[in-house]
Amino acid sequence: FLFNDDKMIGVPEYEQRELWRRKFPSGIAILLSIFQMILTLSVAGCEIAGDFVDFPMMNAFVGYWAFPFFMCAWISLSGAGCCCRTRCCGIATLVFQCFAIPIALCVVGLDFYFLNNPTQCFFSSDCSSYTDYYTSNYYYNYLTDTSNLYRIKVPLVKGQLAAGFLMFVSCVIFIVLYAVTSHRVQRRIHIQHGPPAPAMVITASNQYPPTIINPTYGHPLNDVSVNQYPNNPTASMNTIVCPNCQTQFQVSV
Repeated sequence: FLFNDDKMIGVPEYEQRELWRRKFPSGIAILLSIFQMILTLSVAGCEIAGDFVDFPMMNAFVGYWAFPFFMCAWISLSGAGCCCRTRCCGIATLVFQCFAIPIALCVVGLDFYFLNNPTQCFFSSDCSSYTDYYTSNYYYNYLTDTSNLYRIKVPLVKGQLAAGFLMFVSCVIFIVLYAVTSHRVQRRIHIQHGPPAPAMVITASNQYPPTIINPTYGHPLNDVSVNQYPNNPTASMNTIVCPNCQTQFQVSV
């Protein structure tokens, strides 16, 4: 349904662009892109800040590898709602939004796992080696204090989880907007260029006189008397004689 172009065939390109500009809610798309930009920066910011607090714990670098997908999603959405209001840009934005959906679900899933297991490491089952290494450094002595795990890092992970969930919701909202716009454009094209309504057939009045059936064929020939043709008394009962040229026509019943 989203990529159905059957009704677009035969429609001029300029008309398709004009219909898409009129039907696509560009204002909602721009606001949604700004919202996605804030969420993208929030995911990356929470990841950067969390790296300085108990680095090995509750850390899978999810904000770093989610950042480029979210960045492409909100940039393409801002272009589709502002400077590239065409169906082609809408399709490109739809693809980026679809890519961002599973990434947002990964952010939510990993952060939810970290909140349930705050003292576990994602890349190793034992965090003691990482903790000993960083606590030996004076610079990380304060930042790697375990007391900061629940006071600083857990709220950061919660914020990142909320941003990932809202990013998922915003991507779904755009997919719904695209589907509704595509349906409205196709319906409008179907109304303007659909099959014409069947024309009403008006029966003209009969201007010709009715055909008069020869009464000779309406009656049996054996009821005709031989004396009907006095000029040719030899004609039989099944013979018709032309009164002008006396030509005989044999009739078979």
